[in-house]
Amino acid sequence: MKVRVRRRVRRPPDLTSLFDVLFIVVFVALIRAAAAQQALAQATAPKPVAPQPQPPPDVAALRARALASITADLSGRTPLVIRVSVAGTVDAIEADGKKLVLDVPLLEHDPNPQIGVSYLGDRSVELRVCRIAAVHLGAPDLAHYLVVIAPANDRKLRLTALNDGLDEDVRRCFVEQRGFAKIIEPEPPPP
Repeated sequence: MKVRVRRRVRRPPDLTSLFDVLFIVVFVALIRAAAAQQALAQATAPKPVAPQPQPPPDVAALRARALASITADLSGRTPLVIRVSVAGTVDAIEADGKKLVLDVPLLEHDPNPQIGVSYLGDRSVELRVCRIAAVHLGAPDLAHYLVVIAPANDRKLRLTALNDGLDEDVRRCFVEQRGFAKIIEPEPPPP
């Protein structure tokens, strides 16, 4: 009798299921990435501005009259330019065809390292831009002036303390000096 010995042939494991799982994982990751990119595009896309409803005719007429009155009031005021240097000083006042050259600081170094620099007008009424102009012009207030605050450098390049102080001085100019003030940023350089 002859005994037959069977050899067992070892087959390598089937990797088909592993490749299927890998394909599914990569496919899901691609779908999620595309969805995230689409969500980001939708979030950064400008939102359509809803048209403002037209006011009733009587309100529109009152608005037009109010704007005409404001324009007439402002155009009747004498322009007063307060020039603010890069260093944060009032370096000139221009009014009534005259130019006064000054060097009045608007900022001071603060010993508190968290503050660093502070606006002097927050501490003293006499060091607010409109008050500085009124004192140097010898005027009791600025009711007859259209105050143009003209910084030498762009808002992004100025210290935060100077920006905040000038913004607050625009409000304080109206309340304290009866002047209408506006900060006019410098023209951007041509490209």
